[in-house]
Amino acid sequence: MNTYLLTWNPKRWNWDMDEDLASINTQGFSDGRWSCGRTRRIEPEDRIYLLRQGVEPRGIVASGYAKSTPYEDDHWDINRKDKALYIDVRLDTLLVPEKEGILPLVQLQKGYLAEVNWNTQSSGISISSNVSDVLDRKWRDFLEEHGQSPISLPDEVLTPTLYYEGACRRVTVNAYERNPRARKVCIEHYGTKCFICGFDFGTVYGSIGECFIHVHHIVPLSDIGKTYKLDPVLHMRPVCPNCHAMLHRSPKVMSVEELQAIVQLEQ
Repeated sequence: MNTYLLTWNPKRWNWDMDEDLASINTQGFSDGRWSCGRTRRIEPEDRIYLLRQGVEPRGIVASGYAKSTPYEDDHWDINRKDKALYIDVRLDTLLVPEKEGILPLVQLQKGYLAEVNWNTQSSGISISSNVSDVLDRKWRDFLEEHGQSPISLPDEVLTPTLYYEGACRRVTVNAYERNPRARKVCIEHYGTKCFICGFDFGTVYGSIGECFIHVHHIVPLSDIGKTYKLDPVLHMRPVCPNCHAMLHRSPKVMSVEELQAIVQLEQ
């Protein structure tokens, strides 16, 4: 998985965020498309960050993943007759600059992050792996400071469960489990102990483990329709990474109650 930086300049394109924000709050994600400049190397599942340029505040305003390779379509600027390159994107986090603030440019211009040209107007620039790791941590820290309770680790999204002849089988966790706002509400209600086995990272690992937990969405994807609205207390449970992997181990996701029964039987 590679990381790319997309850009947004409010002076050039007026983005009404309300629909995207509502989608993220209720579904855990928002699907759309975005111009990727001249870059044709982007692949599905590549990590995407969206940089706000042109007006203050400038900085990272959203994150997500690519859902397609680049493709041509009519230019987003109606005054231009040529084509533009786009990718389909799935945003997992979107901040409202005027209300929540964004990860500011001044923080992006320090240390390893300074290797990136944050003044670029070009969309689709590549971010090296060593810099993207720093950016991921910086983004998570910023969201936590602003009460977003982001994903704890990348393997909450793609969990290695089986290695066979050098190949890793990956379990794709649905986007509801990656909704930062929903995670926060779920954890505030249930706490950070595993709902299934009771494991508490803070008790075992001390300060480094405090508040660490995954969150599992218990409603089967087949039962989710267009009118579905996420209730973090009814539809989500905090689980440790081990129990989370076991819930998703088979093609049909196991229920929390089924895995609780297995754990109790084995104790």
